[in-house]
Amino acid sequence: MPTDDPTASDEAPAPEANSEKVREISLDEFQPYGTLAVTGAYFVLLLVLYALMYFVEFATRAPSIH
Repeated sequence: MPTDDPTASDEAPAPEANSEKVREISLDEFQPYGTLAVTGAYFVLLLVLYALMYFVEFATRAPSIH
């Protein structure tokens, strides 16, 4: 049944932002293994692409664009 009360709603009340537990960590506790993994994977990718470029472009005697 509709009401004229603008504050009444059928929605559940939103949880308060302060109710979530937040733990701050110091720089000594911070260990960015994900960042290290992405950086290492990128470095390996660069090495593989450089090797492919070297063997395809420079090690062959086929004509190439310079």
